[in-house]
Amino acid sequence: MKKTFLLIVLCMLLGLKGYSQFSFGVAPGLSTNSAYFGFKAGKVVPYVGFQYANIRFKLEQTGMEWSGTEIVPFSDEMKISGNLYVPTVGIKFFAIEQNKLKAYFNLSIAKPFIRAKAEENGTEVEEINDVLKEVKLFGGEFGFGIEYFFDNNFSMGGEFGIRYMSGKYSNSFQQDVYNGIDMQPEDFEDTYRIGLMPTYTKISLNFYFGGSGE
Repeated sequence: MKKTFLLIVLCMLLGLKGYSQFSFGVAPGLSTNSAYFGFKAGKVVPYVGFQYANIRFKLEQTGMEWSGTEIVPFSDEMKISGNLYVPTVGIKFFAIEQNKLKAYFNLSIAKPFIRAKAEENGTEVEEINDVLKEVKLFGGEFGFGIEYFFDNNFSMGGEFGIRYMSGKYSNSFQQDVYNGIDMQPEDFEDTYRIGLMPTYTKISLNFYFGGSGE
């Protein structure tokens, strides 16, 4: 991550010329839509992006139960609200230019994280975020695309590439183990890992502000 930030800063410093432009784009993402803000300096566009998703779940249960002396009505409620944040840093490099068509390579990395809130009968379940903090997510994309520039300030592009996503969760706990004579506590750790590498396609609208776009 640090090396990527240094690369982006270096590209920005080398590209501060009169024809530099600020850029903005929107495109469909994985189950969400994404937007990015960048700085076009010649053939190079370092940028930052962001995706966000929210999910809500509510369970209500009513019925009758035995109270110890009689059957009485009861009501239970559970509410869960989760947020997915996906900040992204990347760099786009225009490798081939011909008239209004510009072909580019795109490389980005993302560090998603999840936060949630759960309530059971109005009482907050505080442990849920302690668990989610142990969920480590990482993602990245590498793609090839083409933009058609209608003028120096607006283009439409298509991109194809491969997306990498990985997740890791670790849970440490103690459990009694029989040593042949007695039970003694020992440390345990469960680690879960998942990886996914699908291809993707997307169409984007790109806006460039200022400069001549050369």
